[in-house]
Amino acid sequence: MNDLKFALRQLRKSPAFTAIAVITLALGIGLNTAIFSLISALFLKGLPFQEPERVPHILTKGKDRTDEFRCRRRDS
Repeated sequence: MNDLKFALRQLRKSPAFTAIAVITLALGIGLNTAIFSLISALFLKGLPFQEPERVPHILTKGKDRTDEFRCRRRDS
C-alpha cells in the first residue's frame, strides 16, 4: 500500500510525465482494440456474403510481379 501511495505522490509531482504516460496508454489500448476488431471482422468471421466463392480474386505472382485478375464463375 505504501508503494501505491508513493507512486501516486510521484505522479502528482510531475504532471507532464503523467499526461504523457496516460496518453500513451490510451493510444496503445485504443489502437490495439481497433486492430483486433478489424482482424476479427475480416479474417476470423469470414466474408459477409452469401456466396463468397463468387468474389473476384486478385493475385500477384513471381519475381516480375505480373498481376493476374481472375474471376471464378460457378456454372450451374
